Amino acid sequence: MTRWLFALLAVLIAGITPVAAADKDMLPTGVEWPVKVRVGLKVLNVLKVEEVAGQARLHLELTQRWRDPRLAFDPLQQGLNRIDRVGEDADEFLKANWRPGLVIDNQVDDADSRSVALSVHSNGEAVLIERFESNFRFRMNMDAFPFDKQELALVLSLPRYAKQEALLVSTEADRRNSGVEPVLSVVDWASAGLRFTSEEGMGWNARSYSRLNATLTLARHSERYVLRIFVPILAVLAVSIFVLWSPGLKEESKGSLIFSSLLALAAISFTFESSFPGSISLNTPVAQMISLGYLYLVVVLMLEIMLASPIANPASRFHSLAREARRQIKWALPTIMVVICVGAAVRALPA
Repeated sequence: MTRWLFALLAVLIAGITPVAAADKDMLPTGVEWPVKVRVGLKVLNVLKVEEVAGQARLHLELTQRWRDPRLAFDPLQQGLNRIDRVGEDADEFLKANWRPGLVIDNQVDDADSRSVALSVHSNGEAVLIERFESNFRFRMNMDAFPFDKQELALVLSLPRYAKQEALLVSTEADRRNSGVEPVLSVVDWASAGLRFTSEEGMGWNARSYSRLNATLTLARHSERYVLRIFVPILAVLAVSIFVLWSPGLKEESKGSLIFSSLLALAAISFTFESSFPGSISLNTPVAQMISLGYLYLVVVLMLEIMLASPIANPASRFHSLAREARRQIKWALPTIMVVICVGAAVRALPA
């Protein structure tokens, strides 16, 4: 008889266990579909921004809210209206119950310094808060450096469920609880706001999935780059004014000055690229100024060499023309270069 009882008990356990295991993977019942997962996001810190690599390290606080009637309980029997769990207790509870499975698609590494808290209300509403650090991949545009703003979009999605089953939303209340800390670890950047936008993504099985983009806008402190970048460039290019306006300067001296300026400009470009990665290798105003600076210095030297001979020979039939041409280019060439440099900088200014 005892043997039969053990056998019956084993059959019951075998029949119940798969159902319990499958229950945590089933969407909540008794709620309106698609199941709405409300999302809030706080950027607690920006630890690092790598423009060339297209990565940034962020410290985030991600909040998820959903309602699952299977989590409801009697507050009178429990003696409280909300049950809080933190750390390992929260993770163990989430393993045994349904969770949305939200992921950040452009997250590169695993989460570091992770902490978790879970609150379950008596009506079945669950609030999951996670804090963690990680690296994220972004598309960065350096065309306006150092006057640029970078749009760092965190792409949140529910890869397990199509949009007909679960939907990511961000209500006005969630957005009021979202935002960016005013003081960040990256000294050359300032926060310019956080916004949410919804979109759809296609899955492997051609089904549409819900996505929510949380876009962090960072504005570079461009005023910190004026002395470090533009003053050295203008100082090197100003040698051309000395070459054009200095009376009695020999052609050999002019050539030495121009070639020294070209070497100095090359040294500045290498220094900028090492100090500000992407400032020269990408299409930035700084790169345009330096590239045009090479051409400008060479043009100044070539014109000085071409006009030196007829100017020195009063008997030459081009003597008057050469003197007038030199008188004009002394003003025209520096003015054109200044206009081009200022135009490149102004064009890159944020609208």
